[in-house]
Amino acid sequence: MIRMDSDFEVTPQLVQKLLSANSKEREQRLSRYYKGEHAIVNRKFDDETKPNNKIVTNECKRITNVSVGYFIGKPVSYSANKENKEYLEHLQTIFDLNNEQKVNADLAKSASIYGYGVEVIYTSQSITGELEIRFAYLDLEEQDILLVYDRSVEKNLIMAIRHYTYKDVVKDTTIKEAYVYTSDAIYHFRENDGEMTLIDADPHYFREVPINVYYNRDNISDFEDIVTLNDAYNILQSDDINESEYTNDAFLLIKGMIADDEDVQKMKEKRVIHIEDAEGAGVEWLVKNLNDTWKENLKTRIKNDIHSISATPDFSDSSFAGNQTGEAMKYKIKGLEDNRASKEREFKPALQRRIRLITNILNYLGNSFDWREIVPTFTANLPKADLTIADINTLVGTGILSKDTARAIIPSIEDPADEAEKIQQETEDYIDLNTPKEVNIYDEQDEEALQGDK
Repeated sequence: MIRMDSDFEVTPQLVQKLLSANSKEREQRLSRYYKGEHAIVNRKFDDETKPNNKIVTNECKRITNVSVGYFIGKPVSYSANKENKEYLEHLQTIFDLNNEQKVNADLAKSASIYGYGVEVIYTSQSITGELEIRFAYLDLEEQDILLVYDRSVEKNLIMAIRHYTYKDVVKDTTIKEAYVYTSDAIYHFRENDGEMTLIDADPHYFREVPINVYYNRDNISDFEDIVTLNDAYNILQSDDINESEYTNDAFLLIKGMIADDEDVQKMKEKRVIHIEDAEGAGVEWLVKNLNDTWKENLKTRIKNDIHSISATPDFSDSSFAGNQTGEAMKYKIKGLEDNRASKEREFKPALQRRIRLITNILNYLGNSFDWREIVPTFTANLPKADLTIADINTLVGTGILSKDTARAIIPSIEDPADEAEKIQQETEDYIDLNTPKEVNIYDEQDEEALQGDK
């Protein structure tokens, strides 16, 4: 983390100095381990004739997939009171435009791998010329993000630099681009001959740095603590295969006779070995004695340590039977649930900051919305019994729970406000269909018809 005074001037010298102090070695290492490029892949033996299998059991990827799937496998839902229905509709339209559910999943995955995920929020113009509010996930493999905070206890984000390098195949040159985001402008720099040059600077109206950071629990990767355990497990697995090949290539030890190449060939063809009667004569395979039980126990211990430290259970275990209820499973995955709750506490403020930045633009366009009126709700991606829905209905029926809150906590309802609108429309349609058409006595034709009936 880089911290500096908040009264700064964005200059090429400052940008170049900050970039030179930035290191991405940790992120690159974590990315390699997630993709399966573990230390065992680079193992070499002095004797190149020895078997050298390189088996990767990618626990790092499994941990991230399990953690992210449980945390945000079910999309975040948003709710507001009736007075803010229009506001929520505005936000939902913007979320749909930006594929908000996928962006959230990508950010949660990035936070799981690197300890943080980053998105950029910006404005663009649609085909019809209307202003659109956009946000997008920034892939940390494709570009580097440098975050600068002030020296206050709140650690406010005061600058962010998005930079990357690419090759111009036409000019056969390597170009480095840098975009600097502050609370009032976006600066575009390009490096030429080792020096940064300002290309342009555009103001924006987000009122804050339009880079949003989503931190993971403890600001570390979900698998960062088990990397060495994964390396040890890979070595044991690889050496098991190596020893199996050693056995297949074992030497045949013949005692009591000298066999030339022709004798050995005949023995292989006829499957018979004749040894003269001599003391100590015999035939046996020369193999290495293996202690399979000790190795399997060691691998089991390492596996258990990986599950324990990462708090991701082994769902292939027989204790996770298919007839387990959601409530019963919660006790078996308490560690995973604790991590999910911690992730939620870190993720929620970033979602609220996204809403705040979007709201700043909406208010700039003439609205008067309050971002604090929107409440994000997270739901663990765990199978639940129908009784949970029945309990919600009971609470609504007894007046303990409002219908708006009930819709927000039901996992299958992604947009509570839209669901309420559909129910209202269905109610109105039902009333129209079942209400008799009354005669208008003020209409002259209707009045004549009534007189005729008399």
